[in-house]
Amino acid sequence: MARPPLPLNTPGKIGVRKVGDKRFAARCRYRDADGVTRRLETRGRSETAARNELQTVIKARQGHGSDKLYPSSRFRDAAELWMATKVTPRRSGSTRDAYRRRLDAVALPALGELRLRECTASRLDAFMARLEQRGLSGNYRSAVRGVVREVCKLAVMHGVMAANPVDALDDVEGKRAAAPRALTVRERRALLGWLDGTSDDDEVAAKQVAARRRHVPDLARFLLATGARIGEACAVRWCDVDLEGVPVVDEAGQLRAVPVVHLGPVIARVNGQGLVRVEEGKTAAAKRTVPLPGFATAMLAARKPDDAPAGEPVFPTAGRAGMSWQDPSRAGKYFREVFDAVGMPWATSHVCRKTYLTILDDEQALSDRMKADLMGHATLLRDTYVGRGELHPQAATYIDAAYRD
Repeated sequence: MARPPLPLNTPGKIGVRKVGDKRFAARCRYRDADGVTRRLETRGRSETAARNELQTVIKARQGHGSDKLYPSSRFRDAAELWMATKVTPRRSGSTRDAYRRRLDAVALPALGELRLRECTASRLDAFMARLEQRGLSGNYRSAVRGVVREVCKLAVMHGVMAANPVDALDDVEGKRAAAPRALTVRERRALLGWLDGTSDDDEVAAKQVAARRRHVPDLARFLLATGARIGEACAVRWCDVDLEGVPVVDEAGQLRAVPVVHLGPVIARVNGQGLVRVEEGKTAAAKRTVPLPGFATAMLAARKPDDAPAGEPVFPTAGRAGMSWQDPSRAGKYFREVFDAVGMPWATSHVCRKTYLTILDDEQALSDRMKADLMGHATLLRDTYVGRGELHPQAATYIDAAYRD
């Protein structure tokens, strides 16, 4: 019966013999990654020296120890290898930081010391159940589950696991998401009226002054006019804004100039670097050119300094000028304070993005592909962004017309 082949990247038994008066040779068979078994030999002044030299050659042939996983490797080792080989070369700094936080805060404390052969579906299911018992949100648990799945996927690729145990787990269930809500006409007027007005109440007036100092009125108009994400708006530079306009042919066949803004990059906080302008954007379809309505064009024209450098942010940090990127998280906090003062505590800066798409969707003049392009999405996420639950009085007119005969 033929002798079974060695596993890939594995040596056979090492033998040492004397060659000459003061030399020893260490030999073994080694099956390379291409499946071919080859003979390796090294020499030394002693048996130990020859054997150690051969071990060094074998390790070099296998690759660095940290690049290889075994069933006895810890989950922590696989996670670090995943971060080093799969995440760091491919993901932006903010995404790497998010993965790192989920690993350090949740996954590694519970799973880090488990051997990969011990990471069974039942153990991982118990781990996910404990996260739910801790009261972590469905979205966060789903994000942690995704990280664990990717680490186990790497173990599968290394031949350590026959199948990914995370695939056997139930989907994460959380609270049913509420229907998307956009600003109504009355709410939009209330928001902009409060931002532009001056109250007789000293406390409210102080909040209005603070909002203007923090660029909230102009930033709110920009978000409502473009549907930009808050991180995208903070990343807009004056060179990204074309107030003169680009030439287009309108429905009447007339050539006219349309002011535009180029969106896509975002401002994100990266560990060790601070606020960074990330060119890749949030999604592959994020880079886009959005036409500016008249009120936004007028706002930007009034806001733009005569000598503004091309690379300077349009909405810098409050109280600062020049290359001072505004933190999107802080800007979002300013919006929440404003919405609380206006009597809309449910709203965040992202409601402006939903309002933008809701207005376009109600008009029904643009195709879904056009709306997706303007939103920076691969496909239109109507159920996520379009506000629901408003009164549509025209429905009665349509039904009445149908039964009129």
